[in-house]
Amino acid sequence: MVRIRPASGGGKIVEVEPERLPRWVANFATRNGGIASHHAEGDAWTIESNEGTSASVVWALADGLPAGWLLDDDPLKAAEHLRDYALEPRRIAVLLARKGAYSVGIVVDGRVTASKTDTAYVQGKTKAGGQSQQRFARRREGQAHAAEKRARDAVFAVLGNADFDALVTGGPVEGVLEDPRLANLQPTKHFGDIAEPKQALLTETAYRAIGFAIRVADLPVPLRGLE
Repeated sequence: MVRIRPASGGGKIVEVEPERLPRWVANFATRNGGIASHHAEGDAWTIESNEGTSASVVWALADGLPAGWLLDDDPLKAAEHLRDYALEPRRIAVLLARKGAYSVGIVVDGRVTASKTDTAYVQGKTKAGGQSQQRFARRREGQAHAAEKRARDAVFAVLGNADFDALVTGGPVEGVLEDPRLANLQPTKHFGDIAEPKQALLTETAYRAIGFAIRVADLPVPLRGLE
């Protein structure tokens, strides 16, 4: 599924699945009068069209793209190299949290090899006033604290001593990762927009993470803030 959102500083961000990158590049060339040039810069591969539109391709799960593969004169060949690189087997840890629910696991080649998922009830806000409102607020705070503790314990149990290539997170996970036992867990990629955390969403998020984020703009724009 292609996701599109506005980019800070102008243009738009298009999330492209790994297999679709070569076709996306070919369509970009068709829509914009062909490709004038392409080059690697920092952690991005930038394509410039004959009509002045640029597309900067970023892959989040590595320290920069393999620039040697991007020197091919044919940008479609370079896109194929990137597609194959993204689809190489990896162990991806995923942590998702939302409204008292969490799901954590390790995904290898689209299969969840270890995971824990739970949903805890956290009372919503109330319109009551006075002592009733304070009582509801204390109850809600207690429920949220208990849910977060269960999530921290689950993350430590699944990821604390596990080996993986990258950690992908989704939703408000900051409170969970504040646990001192999880100090070594540094997210490589974060998604703020997630659905209800379930085991099935682990594989979907891992697949989304190996895709490409492409900034499309009419003029060159700073790469900062792409994510």
